[in-house]
Amino acid sequence: MASSPGDSWAVRLTALFIRCCGFWAEDTKFGRKVMDAIVTYSLVALLFAFCVTSNDLYNCYGDFDRFTYCGLNVVTVGFGFYKLVAFSVKRRMFLDLIHYAKKHFWFCHYDDYGAEIMGNCMKRCLRIIIFAVFMCHLTIIIHYIKPLIANQGKNESDRILPFPLWIDLPVTLTPWYEFLYIIEMFSGYHCCICYFCFDNFLCQINITLVGQFVILQKAFCDIYDQRLALLSNDESYIRARFVTCVEKHQALIAFTEKVKELYRDVILGVVVLLSLLICLELFQLMTTVGQTLARIHYCVYAGGSIAQLYFFALTCNDLTEASLAIANAAYDVRWFLIRSEVKKNALVKDLQTVIIRSQKACSLTVGGFAPVTLMTFTSICNRAFSFLTLMRQSLDN
Repeated sequence: MASSPGDSWAVRLTALFIRCCGFWAEDTKFGRKVMDAIVTYSLVALLFAFCVTSNDLYNCYGDFDRFTYCGLNVVTVGFGFYKLVAFSVKRRMFLDLIHYAKKHFWFCHYDDYGAEIMGNCMKRCLRIIIFAVFMCHLTIIIHYIKPLIANQGKNESDRILPFPLWIDLPVTLTPWYEFLYIIEMFSGYHCCICYFCFDNFLCQINITLVGQFVILQKAFCDIYDQRLALLSNDESYIRARFVTCVEKHQALIAFTEKVKELYRDVILGVVVLLSLLICLELFQLMTTVGQTLARIHYCVYAGGSIAQLYFFALTCNDLTEASLAIANAAYDVRWFLIRSEVKKNALVKDLQTVIIRSQKACSLTVGGFAPVTLMTFTSICNRAFSFLTLMRQSLDN
């Protein structure tokens, strides 16, 4: 028996990191209590990180280079915190979405064609998830390594933390330094997870929906089965197959609308904040001189953000195109081979309705306004490069 999509590494990795934020749909009462506790811890950890980076930004006012670096940290942490708060408000909807996906998409039976399509979708999703996880983890690891390298050969009173703390305590002395370093390490790692896990989940859902629409396209094309028509004069199966396809189509449309509502505010934040984030990352990369590790850090930082934005826009664009392709599948139905004129005419009218409905794409939107496509990716990058040009001009002046 073929394994279900839910057994793939793509779903397992997505579930692992979503669980780390407390947003996975558990089946047991104990599991739900654990998820509730993790959500509380996540909010506290990211709030602490946001306060630390914001305080550092405040104390760096006047030093342009240091201010842009601290601004980069604030935007990154704030972006992850914004996602966490936004989804915490809609947590019930988030969990219902996971329940539905587990029951109808990931842990259900498929025929050979459906299993092949979903298998290919999961492989594609796995590559995206692994890349995002690797880049984000590499970024946060370099954050932890940089102060350890910088502290070599220094006195105990001159040691630095990954994120400076402006408090009236001997933070550079033992055991304060080690204690605060561990706290910042755990808090920073949770920021890393919250930054990428919700985007990975959306890519997982988008690619899953693309697979479902592709399977539905074949189901529409197979409404009229010529082999069954040769064996029997009974064509009642045609109506039953058509109704099944329409019900599946309606279910996919309704599910997409739920995803759109869930991610509406977050996608708006992506468009607004990610252009600023990419700009700050590229600015740090261009202005850092003589620090090899720092240049590698910003290169990974910027490359990961741009690639994650591209995958995000690409999967949303693929969802739009897959939903529009239902119209072509309905057009390709071999209705003209039906012998009964009454059934033929009825099916033609119904297919016309499907074609008209399919021309309205199932797409995610930016705050309920413009749909997310690959043009969204190019517009965000163009805006980031425009901001970067202004910052370089300001620095030169």
